[in-house]
Amino acid sequence: MTHKENKRRYGLSLRAVVIIMFLIDIAITGMLIVTMHKAIDQYDDVEQATSDFLTCQNDVYKVRDAILLLHNRTENFVYSGNTQEIILYFNEIQVQRNRDLGLENVKRYLGDDQTLKHLNAAIELSERMMDTQLHAMRLAVEAYNLDINKLPPALRTVELTPDELALTKDDQLDTARSLLFSKNYLVMKEQVDVRIDLCKNQLVAAMNAQHSVSSSRLKELLSNQRYFLVILTVALFLVMIFVLALVVNPLYRLISDIRNNSLIKTRGSSEIRFLTETYNHMMDNMERTNSRLSYEAAHDSLTGLYNRSSYEELREQSKDRNIALLVVDIDFFKDVNDTYGHTIGDEVLIRVARVLSDSFRDADKVCRIGGDEFCIIMMDVTSEITEVIRRKIASAAEILKTPKNEIPPVTLSVGVAFSDQLKEGENLFKNADKALYSVKENGRNGCGFYPSSGGAIQESV
Repeated sequence: MTHKENKRRYGLSLRAVVIIMFLIDIAITGMLIVTMHKAIDQYDDVEQATSDFLTCQNDVYKVRDAILLLHNRTENFVYSGNTQEIILYFNEIQVQRNRDLGLENVKRYLGDDQTLKHLNAAIELSERMMDTQLHAMRLAVEAYNLDINKLPPALRTVELTPDELALTKDDQLDTARSLLFSKNYLVMKEQVDVRIDLCKNQLVAAMNAQHSVSSSRLKELLSNQRYFLVILTVALFLVMIFVLALVVNPLYRLISDIRNNSLIKTRGSSEIRFLTETYNHMMDNMERTNSRLSYEAAHDSLTGLYNRSSYEELREQSKDRNIALLVVDIDFFKDVNDTYGHTIGDEVLIRVARVLSDSFRDADKVCRIGGDEFCIIMMDVTSEITEVIRRKIASAAEILKTPKNEIPPVTLSVGVAFSDQLKEGENLFKNADKALYSVKENGRNGCGFYPSSGGAIQESV
């Protein structure tokens, strides 16, 4: 075999090897690109699903807030007689329509999903609450001697009974206010929260299930990418081995440049861009985690109320404002734990926390400062609202004395002190605690106010 024929044979062999290896590289690169696009599409699907979930969740909260707003408008009018509250009430129902729009948006995302049954139930309860709200406002209109003809037509259609019309103005006003704290009304209000929570929980469960499937698929695609990258690296390495072994010296510098050329960096930078997106995503998760941790640091993990440290901060922030401080104890809570177990004891704490939160305004701060001890800071109030507090506590006690599922009935002992009655050198918490102590000394299950002519007074609730 001549030298020329030998050269041709090695040359053809080199071309064949190079062509085969490059064909393999092209095939692997194509599969890698396809897999990467699928991974990106899968990630987009997860991102879109998350966006849809957050939108649905916001719409569920919009429904809850709209229902709560109607209650607050009614309560504000009944206690103040400000007709602007009525106008805003009907503006929410007839113009803003946040409740109806929230439901429509959720339907658009979920279709006929079972999750909607809880949201529909919440709105049905809201409609029933509106009957009570309109009745209460109509009574208040009569009590405040307002011109009914200047108020929205829907309110004019509410008819009062002859007995209600015969009441004095003060009695009419008391009746209107008592409607908003009746057991049936507060139960409906509590059930609205329950239904909203069930709807939210089902949304979260569905989102978690979808994320689990998508994450598994994304993990599989990323694993395939890793395998393809390993095979491609090996193939490129083999190509370099063949080039180094079979190409003459003049190509060595070129091969040396290839080892350090920008193609590697470009590929690497593509991965870095991908990793940067992943890192940014991780940072977003970290910020959300920090936000959650900040919330947990300020709130009681069991009840969701403000914790003791938050209570101290709230007291410091409100030191120059007129407030009422309520110290609340669950009577014989240790017996509940001993009799029913700590699990039921926790359920009792959760129920008491929810009832107290529902019984007071959004502006009032309900805190759990220890075991079965709660504090309520009512902002911007004076000792003139003693009767209002008494009714709120009585209404809450009425709910708690009724067993619910496996949760036993409990009673509360409450001590109340007002900052506008605070004398120099006195401590507001100690005064409220003295009132609480007086209630306990007089048989518990009561509400006491400090000061009085003979110490803290105690009334049974």
